[in-house]
Amino acid sequence: MSWFKAPELVVHSADQIASPDGGPPNLHVVDLQGAMLRSVVVVTFVAACAASMHRAPMGPIHEEAFVRIGGIDQWITIRGDDRANPVLLLVHGGPGDPQSSLPSLYKVYERDFTIVQWDQPGAGKTYGKNPTVAPVPARVIADGIELTRYLEQHLGKRKLIVVGHSWGSFLANGMAQRAPELYTALVGTGQVGSFKDNIQTQFDFLLGHARAARDHATVAKLEAIGRPDPTDANAYFSWWSIRNPYIAASDRAFLASLLELMQTNAEFAREAETIGNGMTFSGKTTVNDMLAEDLPTTSPRLAVPFIVIEGADDIITPTSVAKKYFDMVQAPVKKWIEIPDAGHFAIVTHAAQFRDALLQSVRPLAVGSISTRTELAVSRSTLRHDSRSPEELNG
Repeated sequence: MSWFKAPELVVHSADQIASPDGGPPNLHVVDLQGAMLRSVVVVTFVAACAASMHRAPMGPIHEEAFVRIGGIDQWITIRGDDRANPVLLLVHGGPGDPQSSLPSLYKVYERDFTIVQWDQPGAGKTYGKNPTVAPVPARVIADGIELTRYLEQHLGKRKLIVVGHSWGSFLANGMAQRAPELYTALVGTGQVGSFKDNIQTQFDFLLGHARAARDHATVAKLEAIGRPDPTDANAYFSWWSIRNPYIAASDRAFLASLLELMQTNAEFAREAETIGNGMTFSGKTTVNDMLAEDLPTTSPRLAVPFIVIEGADDIITPTSVAKKYFDMVQAPVKKWIEIPDAGHFAIVTHAAQFRDALLQSVRPLAVGSISTRTELAVSRSTLRHDSRSPEELNG
């Protein structure tokens, strides 16, 4: 679709341009006028292109509804200040942990992106309406691709940015693998790599911190295990459940704020009950798929730009394991961005730095100002900590 209309030009031939004395055409004058005309055309063209790239806002969008995806009704919300902005599809983790009921935490992104939240099968409102539909990964990935096509048609976009958090980074990876033509970029946060590596890294971290804290009970429990079996889900969750005192401080504060919200907001408490039931259902039905997850083996190459925005202190999906996957994966463009003092939930606890990372490294891909036809580009950057709340950022 053309964004501008070329100016109508009236071009005179040489025999229409007389010399000042009425004699034969002055070829020097013709050349000069031709050069001036070419300059006008170039300037007008550039100005028209610039105007098209800085169009007036098309107006905000705020929609929420059940959409028929994968043969069932699935809940989505669409929010943004300007419909012309790139669309960012958030693929939540868990499994079964939707974020659509917490729109205020993501409002900071709505100035520069149209944000789509999706309650996957087994999660939130979608689970409430379809409580027996299991979130089998292959099914959720296929649903995500179908949803992408729906959004591109509904919003009039050619491609979307897909952002996967935690378990959602595995699902988003699968979506980009199967249908790369639909996505401008794949963004991972709380990025998974190999679940086997996750378990050993978590175990070593927890044991080391328990020893440093002289937490003798935890040390004794972990030493009795010896080396964790990555295929034994019951054993894993028996010791991983005691991790909370040792996760990143920002993650602890975020989880505490959710508990407080449940106690003070009756509507959120009712939603939280449905979300909790969905997480229990989803965990039971996908645990074996989670234990088998190994992106270095199943996804060593990507056909889309790959950007990881990771909390430096994430131990829920350990930063070191995510970096190991990032270093080995091949992609046309990739970038590692690490946020200091952030943990697993950096997308909400460190929203200013996360937004800056998106604006610097992802949004330009969507608007076409960075070419993806380059050699493998890898860089590591650190973003300044900003302690402002989401409310202050939105202001």
